[in-house]
Amino acid sequence: MKTFTKICGLLAGLALSATATTACAEPLMLTLGHAVFKTHPFNDAAERFAKAVDEKSGGQIKIDIYPARQMGDVKELMEGVQLGTIDMTINSSSALSTLAPSVDAFQLPYVMRDYDDFARMAVSPQAQAIMDKLKDHGMIGLGLYEGGQRHFLSTGKPIKDISDFKGLKTRVAPSELFLDIWKSAGVNPTPMAYGEVYSGLETGTIDAVEINLTSIQSEGLYDAAKNVTLIGHYFWPGILLVNKGIFDGLTADQQKILREAAREVVKPQVMAVKAYDEKLKSTLKDEGVTVTEASDSLKKELHEAWAPVVQKYSDRNPLIANFVTAAEAGH
Repeated sequence: MKTFTKICGLLAGLALSATATTACAEPLMLTLGHAVFKTHPFNDAAERFAKAVDEKSGGQIKIDIYPARQMGDVKELMEGVQLGTIDMTINSSSALSTLAPSVDAFQLPYVMRDYDDFARMAVSPQAQAIMDKLKDHGMIGLGLYEGGQRHFLSTGKPIKDISDFKGLKTRVAPSELFLDIWKSAGVNPTPMAYGEVYSGLETGTIDAVEINLTSIQSEGLYDAAKNVTLIGHYFWPGILLVNKGIFDGLTADQQKILREAAREVVKPQVMAVKAYDEKLKSTLKDEGVTVTEASDSLKKELHEAWAPVVQKYSDRNPLIANFVTAAEAGH
């Protein structure tokens, strides 16, 4: 390293080429922490992003990934990026809705109906306009990724019709939107930290959780609950966030590399989750889980129950209304 430094110093002193100066520069190191395990799609998104950044920058920007809550839970990661103690995170969009209410657009039920829908809308101007609101809170939203379409995991019987939801103590992320959605379905929504879901199911504190298949597998929740009903009510997006001060301090070229890398890995990441979901249906069955496809009549009942919720949030925020309109136009 000392020899390398001496050579770099000589090159700089002789004012040789810009190429030589770039070659001698120490890579820019950025930390990226997230709350999920390495098998989760958010980690796959982080790795795809890091690889794209490395390739686009010629190795001059490196993303150092810290998975599985090594740098804190969802709330701590978000606060760390706001404060600049953590450079970047991929964090659940639901955790950001208290800061930027328009983020709720990404999880309105049945607005985005399948993975192709999500991949299209994730890079839409309407999605970017929503993420741009995070600048007001010290963060830049670079990309929107997917953690897995949500379904219903319960310790009791599969859900056949909407009446089967009645009274079920169901874990939801702490959010006004999720309380509104699940009250409309008839469950007893129970806000609970993500890391407490396994013990909640195991001890009977909760009867069910609305969750993605990838998390059921990565968190081992199939040991505590054995019935999955494939409802596909909404997705679980993760927003790639970088501290605004750090991003503003980068050169225009560095900013461009981060933005382009974040955008170009969206579709392959989302399609990988789609393929993984199909695989997990078989994997979970092998673990003794009963996997039941929701009937068309159940989906129709839910769509009708949730339509007023979609309208409520669209009326509340023009950015949400624009997103909903664009999503539904593509169906």
